[in-house]
Amino acid sequence: MPVRPTTHFTWQVLRTVKRSTTPPTGRTLRIAPTVSTKDGAFLTVLVEEGLLKRVTGTADAPFEATYALTALGEHAAEYGEYEYRVRSAPVAEPVPVKKVKKK
Repeated sequence: MPVRPTTHFTWQVLRTVKRSTTPPTGRTLRIAPTVSTKDGAFLTVLVEEGLLKRVTGTADAPFEATYALTALGEHAAEYGEYEYRVRSAPVAEPVPVKKVKKK
Protein backbone atom coordinates (compact mmCIF):
# COMPACT_ATOMS: atom_id res chain seq x y z
CA MET A 1 0.00 0.00 0.00
CA PRO A 2 1.32 3.46 -0.83
CA VAL A 3 2.29 5.91 1.89
CA ARG A 4 0.92 9.46 2.01
CA PRO A 5 2.49 12.24 4.10
CA THR A 6 0.13 14.36 6.18
CA THR A 7 -0.07 18.10 5.83
CA HIS A 8 1.09 20.20 8.74
CA PHE A 9 -2.48 21.20 9.56
CA THR A 10 -3.70 17.59 9.51
CA TRP A 11 -0.82 16.55 11.71
CA GLN A 12 -1.70 19.31 14.20
CA VAL A 13 -5.32 18.15 14.34
CA LEU A 14 -4.31 14.52 14.87
CA ARG A 15 -1.83 15.47 17.61
CA THR A 16 -4.53 17.52 19.34
CA VAL A 17 -6.84 14.50 19.39
CA LYS A 18 -4.01 12.27 20.61
CA ARG A 19 -3.14 14.61 23.51
CA SER A 20 -6.76 15.00 24.60
CA THR A 21 -7.94 12.84 27.51
CA THR A 22 -11.57 12.94 26.35
CA PRO A 23 -12.80 12.95 22.74
CA PRO A 24 -12.64 16.60 21.60
CA THR A 25 -15.41 18.33 19.71
CA GLY A 26 -14.96 19.45 16.15
CA ARG A 27 -14.98 23.08 17.26
CA THR A 28 -11.85 22.54 19.37
CA LEU A 29 -10.17 20.81 16.41
CA ARG A 30 -10.54 23.94 14.29
CA ILE A 31 -7.06 25.08 15.23
CA ALA A 32 -6.66 27.67 12.49
CA PRO A 33 -9.80 29.76 11.85
CA THR A 34 -9.33 30.03 8.10
CA VAL A 35 -11.75 29.97 5.21
CA SER A 36 -10.89 26.33 4.44
CA THR A 37 -11.91 25.21 7.95
CA LYS A 38 -15.04 27.35 8.14
CA ASP A 39 -17.59 24.68 7.23
CA GLY A 40 -15.97 21.67 8.95
CA ALA A 41 -15.36 19.76 5.72
CA PHE A 42 -11.80 19.02 6.85
CA LEU A 43 -13.23 16.85 9.64
CA THR A 44 -15.37 14.91 7.18
CA VAL A 45 -12.31 14.33 4.98
CA LEU A 46 -10.32 13.00 7.94
CA VAL A 47 -13.15 10.61 8.81
CA GLU A 48 -13.45 9.44 5.18
CA GLU A 49 -9.68 8.81 5.00
CA GLY A 50 -9.91 6.68 8.14
CA LEU A 51 -7.75 8.89 10.37
CA LEU A 52 -10.58 9.91 12.72
CA LYS A 53 -13.84 8.32 13.81
CA ARG A 54 -16.91 10.06 15.16
CA VAL A 55 -17.66 9.07 18.74
CA THR A 56 -20.86 11.12 18.87
CA GLY A 57 -22.66 13.29 16.34
CA THR A 58 -23.11 13.17 12.59
CA ALA A 59 -21.56 14.62 9.46
CA ASP A 60 -24.38 17.18 9.30
CA ALA A 61 -22.99 18.99 12.37
CA PRO A 62 -19.23 18.35 12.32
CA PHE A 63 -18.37 20.99 14.94
CA GLU A 64 -20.73 19.51 17.55
CA ALA A 65 -19.55 15.92 17.00
CA THR A 66 -16.75 14.40 19.07
CA TYR A 67 -13.83 12.59 17.47
CA ALA A 68 -11.28 9.91 18.36
CA LEU A 69 -8.24 8.54 16.54
CA THR A 70 -8.28 5.29 14.64
CA ALA A 71 -5.22 3.02 14.55
CA LEU A 72 -4.28 4.61 11.23
CA GLY A 73 -4.76 8.07 12.74
CA GLU A 74 -2.52 7.23 15.71
CA HIS A 75 0.24 6.19 13.32
CA ALA A 76 -0.20 9.39 11.30
CA ALA A 77 -0.17 11.51 14.47
CA GLU A 78 3.09 9.91 15.56
CA TYR A 79 5.00 9.66 12.28
CA GLY A 80 3.34 12.19 9.95
CA GLU A 81 2.48 9.63 7.27
CA TYR A 82 -0.04 6.86 6.74
CA GLU A 83 -0.87 4.08 4.33
CA TYR A 84 -3.90 4.55 2.14
CA ARG A 85 -5.85 2.48 -0.33
CA VAL A 86 -5.83 3.50 -3.96
CA ARG A 87 -9.39 3.98 -5.12
CA SER A 88 -10.05 3.44 -8.76
CA ALA A 89 -12.29 5.98 -10.42
CA PRO A 90 -15.62 4.61 -11.62
CA VAL A 91 -15.65 4.05 -15.35
CA ALA A 92 -18.67 5.43 -17.17
CA GLU A 93 -20.41 3.35 -19.79
CA PRO A 94 -19.52 4.50 -23.30
CA VAL A 95 -22.28 6.25 -25.17
CA PRO A 96 -23.30 4.26 -28.23
CA VAL A 97 -22.62 6.10 -31.46
CA LYS A 98 -25.21 5.88 -34.19
CA LYS A 99 -23.69 5.11 -37.54
CA VAL A 100 -24.99 7.14 -40.42
CA LYS A 101 -24.92 5.56 -43.85
CA LYS A 102 -23.54 7.71 -46.60
CA LYS A 103 -25.61 7.87 -49.76
